[in-house]
Amino acid sequence: GIGTMAAVGATVMFEYLDHPADVIVHGRGGTLAQAFEQTLLGVMNYMTPLDNVDVDDALTRVVEIEGHDMDNLLYTFLDEFFFIFCTEFFVCKEVKITEFDRANFKITAQGKGEILDLSKHEQGTEIKAITMHNMHIEENASTGVTDVYVTVDI
Repeated sequence: GIGTMAAVGATVMFEYLDHPADVIVHGRGGTLAQAFEQTLLGVMNYMTPLDNVDVDDALTRVVEIEGHDMDNLLYTFLDEFFFIFCTEFFVCKEVKITEFDRANFKITAQGKGEILDLSKHEQGTEIKAITMHNMHIEENASTGVTDVYVTVDI
């Protein structure tokens, strides 16, 4: 079961599951794109709680990502925003996948947020890397729910 869900606003659905030396981020959505988006927000929220992060439209990031299969596409999507966080200190509070080409494993996404400011933002737990270890995508056609599980190295 999903257990207790973390909530940042009305539409965020992600949680953290125990795992030795790592954390599993579990994102859920009504579509695969929504589950990817929720997983990314779960990763960002783990590094700095998103409650105090504002959206500065001038800092919007647009990314175009390709993968060679669905797991690799998810990994690349998360890793691209993680790279932007690590290099620019950009905290993504909102994300929208604007194009999702399932056949060719391509995503275009728009991320909104602001630059990390430790005088304003609480520092969460450092993530060392996004991993493909135990990555799992479950699309349930009968319930219309998609669950994504990603292990992050902390």
